[in-house]
Amino acid sequence: MEAVLLDAEEQQSNTHAVKNWISRVNEAFYDVDDLIDEFAYETLRQQAMAEAKRGIKEVPEVFSLPHQIAFRFKMSHKIKDIKGKLKSIDADKNQFHFSERMINTRDDELRKSRETSSFICDDEVVGRDDDKKAIIDLLLNTDPKTKENITVIAIVGMGGLGKTALAQSVYNDESTTKYFEMKLWVCISEEFDVKVIVEKIIESATRKKPEIFQMDLLQSELRKQIDGKKYLLIMDDVWNEDYEKWVILKRLLTGGASGSRILITTRHQRVAETFDTTSYYALEE
Repeated sequence: MEAVLLDAEEQQSNTHAVKNWISRVNEAFYDVDDLIDEFAYETLRQQAMAEAKRGIKEVPEVFSLPHQIAFRFKMSHKIKDIKGKLKSIDADKNQFHFSERMINTRDDELRKSRETSSFICDDEVVGRDDDKKAIIDLLLNTDPKTKENITVIAIVGMGGLGKTALAQSVYNDESTTKYFEMKLWVCISEEFDVKVIVEKIIESATRKKPEIFQMDLLQSELRKQIDGKKYLLIMDDVWNEDYEKWVILKRLLTGGASGSRILITTRHQRVAETFDTTSYYALEE
């Protein structure tokens, strides 16, 4: 299927049937993406439950067993349905006689179109008061044992749970406005390019796009904006699992005053671990 997608995309403007076939491909792979998210979320949920039960001496062996059985039953049917869809789509492609051309479609290219902002209306976030309070508590509570000026907190959850909306609500809350001298919002989504992210942070701080392009000058401007200030930086929709890239960016952000916080939203716990998070918040459905 991958081998013929490029030819199919070029032909879709000429025939409705090809356009419909590509639409079916997209829908099927959205289903796959959601399925993987559900598995990742269930793993995260079980780990959180295990953490909570560590202090309990006696735990019944069958604890949450019905849930596990129901989850496996539900997911097995979803996998079967998706495999059926893919088999049908793959068979139908033969009628179009596509030419095969191998392409490399990167995840970050698929995510480039997504962009978020810090603004949200108060009435848009429903049923998340407890989550919001928990996140704000994590942001405002200072651990005297922490040696670094900045700490990283992550909101982790599958797609569609409202991680961005929750982060927006926290960002605009009166308590964070009073506590932090500077608030910054950056949507990551695309490839974790440190230079691009630095440009975005500077733009968020100054409200204008930086006119300098050399990385050395950019890092100098970034430090000028944040050094000595207690800031809150929200990095929305993070996918990066490359620790070295994070270390490079973190080095530029350490000049903030004690109590500075970085809050990231991500679908995957692996990302949260990459960012040296002091705590992560698993967002429930």
